[in-house]
Parts: sequence; structure tokens; C-alpha cells
Amino acid sequence: MGALNAFHKQPVEIDLVTACISEMNSTNRGGIHWPVVYGIGVNVKTGEIFTATFPEKGPEIPLRTARHFTGSHQILDIYDCNLGLLRIGPFNYEPLRGVDLWLQQGDDFILQHLSTSPEVEPPHFVMQVRATLKHIQEHPFPSVTIFSENRPLFYRKDESGAWIQVRY
Repeated sequence: MGALNAFHKQPVEIDLVTACISEMNSTNRGGIHWPVVYGIGVNVKTGEIFTATFPEKGPEIPLRTARHFTGSHQILDIYDCNLGLLRIGPFNYEPLRGVDLWLQQGDDFILQHLSTSPEVEPPHFVMQVRATLKHIQEHPFPSVTIFSENRPLFYRKDESGAWIQVRY
């Protein structure tokens, strides 16, 4: 429902016709299911849909990913297209038991045990997982260390396209 609400708030009309997921977006390579398409983009002027990659994921990736590693499954709409602001939090999570032990493990162990599909993860997967685990270790209670005033973090892109934190 969160994705549909995000579509509804956009200033352009979006008609979601088909979501290509599960076996509809899989190909078999040597007995392993691989995604046919990892991401798509839409030309809002023509309606053309094309395959796309998104190397820029926005600010505070370890903080944002920590919510999922600690049990939250809620999808959030964090970007306000009208204001051009990305909003993170405030939120809290429970400390992750064993985070020190996870951080001591080798890359292959992390890949095999913290991925739902280790054979097809992108090369940066383990690095991102380690950054998230390190973040959880350093901030076991983000409501105290990051959101101490119970205020969200706001970011906006500057003229060069870099994310900068702003007060709002």
C-alpha cells in the first residue's frame, strides 16, 4: 500500500499496469534463478519504460537499512517530491543480539547467511551489510543517539547533485 500511496502523491499521473516480480522476472542459469531485470525507469514525458540501474541510493544507507536488519518490514515513502526533501525517521529499533559476532565473520559467511539469494547478489552486497551491522553496533538505540530530539533527518540535493543535510 505504501508504494501506491507514493505513486498517488506524484505530480504526474502514473498507471501501474504490471509489476514484473517472482518467476515472471526470472531466468535459469545453471539451476540458479537470476533476475531478468534489476530495475526499471519511466520516461514521464513519453511513458517509455526502460531497464535502469540506480547507483545513487541516497544518504544514510546504513541507518535506513538498519531498520530492516532489526525486524521492521514497513515500506516507507521517504521522499517528498513537492518539497524536494528526503526524510529519515525518527524511529527506533531493538539492539541486534550478536552483532559483534556477525562482524567477525568472513565475507562468504555473511553472503551465505544474510542473503536470500547469495548467488546473484551484486558485488557490493557484503560491504553494505558490514556497514549496516557496524551502524547497528555503534547506534543500538537510534532514538537516543541519532533522533535524540525526536526529529527526522532531512536531506536535499545541492546544485552539484550531492545530498546535504538541512533543517526543516
